Amino acid sequence: MKRMKYFILSIDDGTIYDEKVIAILNRHHIKGTFNLNSGLDDFVWFDDGRPVRRLSLPNSLSLYEGHEVASHSLTHPHLTGCNDDHIGYEVGVDKKNLERIFNKPVSSFAFPFEDFDDRCINRIKAIGGFTAIRVSEIDPSFRFPIDPYHIKITSLNVKEALELFPRFLEDEKAELFVFVSHGYDFEFGDSYDLLEELCEMVERSGAESIFTKELPQIMGF
Repeated sequence: MKRMKYFILSIDDGTIYDEKVIAILNRHHIKGTFNLNSGLDDFVWFDDGRPVRRLSLPNSLSLYEGHEVASHSLTHPHLTGCNDDHIGYEVGVDKKNLERIFNKPVSSFAFPFEDFDDRCINRIKAIGGFTAIRVSEIDPSFRFPIDPYHIKITSLNVKEALELFPRFLEDEKAELFVFVSHGYDFEFGDSYDLLEELCEMVERSGAESIFTKELPQIMGF
């Protein structure tokens, strides 16, 4: 029996460029998991001198319709530098805010920055209601994680993802491909066309596009 292959597309930070990303995903029937910070509405920061603006989440309900909304912490701190109470506040309050804003359960979490450890994972699990956690570690093995609380990243670069995806399809034992990015990466890299190409490839491949929150059930947890 042929092994089923799964594809997760995970976009961080909730910036204005999510609008262009979601338009591409919708054209190709790709499910996206959007990891949002509810404490940074309309916040602007600069990336190499270029302004990046976050969306106002209460005004973005229709934009994310049909996609998964996940927690990315309240204010995007380095969680390994936070004590347990602060982790509980950052993640717990973000979860509650997102559930109130979008009027649906939030059960997935993605770590901000390339920064996580087991203490943080255990504290987030203790909050309750989270069934899937994406960690900040690269793993190009195409295998399921050890459990749904250690979901690793296959690729952070759309050009690399395009190169890896055919190998994922050819590998008979391959199970999971996790592509992670930010909306502004496509804007500043002028690479929306590459995202479109990746989505077309996934759509044609027969691989199943899933939300992060769906992985635990697929894995049998």
